[in-house]
Order: sequence, then C-alpha cells, then structure tokens
Amino acid sequence: MRRAVPTVVWLIAAVHLAVALAQTAVFPNARSPDERQQVDLVLQVAQGAAWPWPDPGTAFVTEGVEAGYFVPTDRLPGRQHLADRDDVAPRGERPSYADAGGGTPMGEPAYNQLIQHPPLYYLLGSAVVSANPGWADQPLDAVWMALRWGNAMLTAVVPVLLFLTARRLGLPPPLPVVAAATPLVVPELTHIESSVNNDTLLIVLFAAATYLVARVLTGDLRWRTGAALGAVTSLALLTKGLALLMPAWIVLAYAVGGVRERRGADAVRGLLVAGAASVPGSLWWLRNTLVYGTIQPHGTHAEPPDLTAVHGWSDGGWDWLSRFAERMVTLFFVNDHDSDRAMDASWWMARVALIVVLAGVGTALVRRGLPRPAALVLLFPIPALAGIVARGSWEQFAAFGSTGAAQQGRYLFPGLVGLMVVAVAGAAALAPPWRRWVLPALLTLALAMHAAFWHDVWTLYWLPADPAGGLGRAVSAIAFWYPFPPAVLAVTLAGGLVAAVLLVRWTVRAAAAPVEPSEPAVPQRPKEAVA
Repeated sequence: MRRAVPTVVWLIAAVHLAVALAQTAVFPNARSPDERQQVDLVLQVAQGAAWPWPDPGTAFVTEGVEAGYFVPTDRLPGRQHLADRDDVAPRGERPSYADAGGGTPMGEPAYNQLIQHPPLYYLLGSAVVSANPGWADQPLDAVWMALRWGNAMLTAVVPVLLFLTARRLGLPPPLPVVAAATPLVVPELTHIESSVNNDTLLIVLFAAATYLVARVLTGDLRWRTGAALGAVTSLALLTKGLALLMPAWIVLAYAVGGVRERRGADAVRGLLVAGAASVPGSLWWLRNTLVYGTIQPHGTHAEPPDLTAVHGWSDGGWDWLSRFAERMVTLFFVNDHDSDRAMDASWWMARVALIVVLAGVGTALVRRGLPRPAALVLLFPIPALAGIVARGSWEQFAAFGSTGAAQQGRYLFPGLVGLMVVAVAGAAALAPPWRRWVLPALLTLALAMHAAFWHDVWTLYWLPADPAGGLGRAVSAIAFWYPFPPAVLAVTLAGGLVAAVLLVRWTVRAAAAPVEPSEPAVPQRPKEAVA
C-alpha cells in the first residue's frame, strides 16, 4: 500500500484525520445524530446487557450514559455560550458511568431504538471499551472520547480508497489525487467521522466495495475479487439496513463488466462467488423476517407500529418534498445543529458545493470522462439510498403527518466515493494545463466550506455572550472541556497543520510545474485481462 499510494495522498489522509480529530473537541459529546443512544448501546454490549441482541421494544437507554455529556442532546434553544459556563467539573473529576446510575433504565420508558440495526458496529465498539477493564468507574466523557477517536481512525482510510478507485478507473493525473481530497469539501462527513455513529463503519465498507466494483468494471472478474466484494457486503449487511441495496449494485456491476469485456462466463462465476460470500450478512435479515415478520423491526415497539396511510399528497406533499430536498442537500454537506433551518453561511456554501459536484457529474456523463455505463454504476448508490430514505420518510408523513421524519443527508454518505470519483472525472475534459489547477481550486473550496461551517459551530456553541476576548475564552473553554489532556489535542492539531502546509506546498509546485506530454491514462487491469 505504501508503494502504491503517493506521498501526497498520505498527506491528504493526514489532514482529513486531523480535521476529524479536531471536530471531536469542537463538538461537545452527544451533539451528533443519535450519539447518546449509540454510546449507550455500545456500553450495554460491553456489560453484557445487550448481548445476545435484545428483542424490539426491550432495550432502554441507561442512566449511566448521562455522565458523558453536558449539553442537551436534541434541539438546542439557541446559542449555548459554553465559554461562560462554570458548572463542569475539572478534567478527571467528572462522573463515571457507575456514578450516574450504571445500567439502570431511565425513567419514562426511554427506549433505545438502535437495536433495529445489526450488531457488528456495537460489538466493535464494545471491544474498544472493554480494552480498559475499569472503564465503568472512570470519567465517562473520556471513555466517550476514546470511542470518538476510534471512529476517526476507522475512517482515515477513505481518501486512500478514493485515490485507488479513481486510479483504477484510469482518470488522468492529477485527478486521482483530487479525488482523494474530496472528503475535505464535506465538513459534515468529518463531523460524522468524529462522532460515535454506526454510519462510520458503513461508510468505510461502502468505500472498499466501491473500489472493488471499480475493479470489476475494469475487467477484474477473478473469483477472489468476487469473494472480497461479497465479504465486504456481508460485513455491511451486519452494520446497517442501508446496505440492503448492495446485492443489486453488485449484480449491476458484474452485468456491465461482463458485457464490456465480453466475458459473460467469468462475470457469472465472479457474481456467484460474491453472492456466496455475502450469505453470512444476509442471514441477519432473513432472521428478522422469520422471527419478527419484517425485514427490519421497529426498535422501540415489540409490534411494528401501524403505518396505514391517512395523509395524502394534498395534505402537505409539496411541503414534505421541498423539506426532503433541502435536508438531503444541507445535511449532506454541513449540519443544522440547532434545527432552526437558518440560511446561514454554511447553508449557502452547501449549495455552492452542490453546484460544483453536479457540474462535474454532468460533464463526466456528457463528455465521457468515464465510460458512461461505468459512471452510472458508480452513481447507483446515491439514488438508491435517496429512494430508501424517501420511502421511509414518506411512510411517516402518510401515517402521522410528519414532514421532516428521517430526512438526514448523511444517509447518502455510503455512496460518496462513487459520487466524488464521477464528479472529479468531469475534469478530464479539461486540457492538461488547466487540469493541474483542479486540486488548488478544490482545496480553496474546502477551506471556504470549513470556514463557514466552523464559524456557525463556534458561534452556536462556544463564543461567550460578551464578544470582548471571545475567541480566546472559547479556545480556553474547549481545552477545559476536552476530556483528554490539552497536549494531546495540541499535538494532533500541530501534526495536521504540518501536513496541511506540506500539502499546499506540493499542490502549488504541481500546479506551477511545466506540463509534460504523456500517454492518455487507461484503466488498470489484472494480468489475465491484459493477455
């Protein structure tokens, strides 16, 4: 891997990881989607209370998890001015899981709805927690932060997989490097990566699957590639229900790969191997169907709720659709942390990023920056995921009149690698002298995205009510609240800054270097296909 990936991609990966780790400090614990319930379920598995896996409607959020955070978990009433608070104990003296009530269920039956998901992510998280046998008696905010760091480390490989996928598909230099940097344009992605959320594992597994799909599309129809793709699919199916689209995606990839290479028999063999390797993960969903009578049971009800439609399009369908479209865009690129849907700086930057991505995708399809069938296969997860989310959201609207249920742009992140590779492929239409400026342009956009995003976040959470000396007080408050020693955060930020400076230096030199004539890039192929 070290030889296959150039140094600049490792620099991008280092910057990407540093941004995610910085966001573990800027976002207080429990201020990511469902993070309290995610941590709670991990801790219950670590204790053995949620293993074997609970039946629907039987798992409660425990009192002990309340010790790990100091900010409301749901909609915020407004700016928090955390720099002004003086009710948080010093680091190392904060309550533990046992101090706060341990595994005692909260009052008012507070169900943990996340048991609707398969258990793989929570088993991995419990392994991280259990590596510290005394965790239940230690400050829980530090245990929580260790889980956050584990998630950030898990997703550190995403830029590398983007580079390998783009290079495999034959994108001309320096576009594979540009593809590796695209996660930096999506601050909400690094936010999710910095939190405790089963999305992180699914994102990594989909990224690996996208690289393997790219191999299939470029003629790698060997059985071991099919086995790897099936194994990754099986793990994804044991992580989250959104992975249920993967079998159809794999069939589509092998159909296109087999036709392009005129090797139908090899494609069928690879597809059968992939299907066999994905069986273990598929068994979870078969179990749900046999035991509960539905492919995905409801987490908070022993019996599935009645979703009989009582509302139709005339009852607010346009309101539902407009809100769905807006949430899919905003909450893909950034986040609305207090749920007020304000058209602030980060909201507008999300629209700028959307235009850039759509322009790249459109150009790639029209100018054939990639073979059109291959590009459509890579894009397939985005509309498929959007369709799954839209169906679930519409069911809630039709049954209960809710125009905003289950509308989270982060649900599209599993399709990010395919989307970004196709978007970057649009730049292949540029002449080489212009193509070398794509990376500087993308890094500039990423800087603007994060500036808007972090401005909104710091304003909402940390800046004091008195603006005098506000930034310094906010930084001091973050350092005080952070459950790890400030030196850990300082070293992390310093390392990220060094990597960023080296990345900018490489980018400027590459953009200013004279263009040398080269042969057009061609997709990489396995040795047997070349013959």
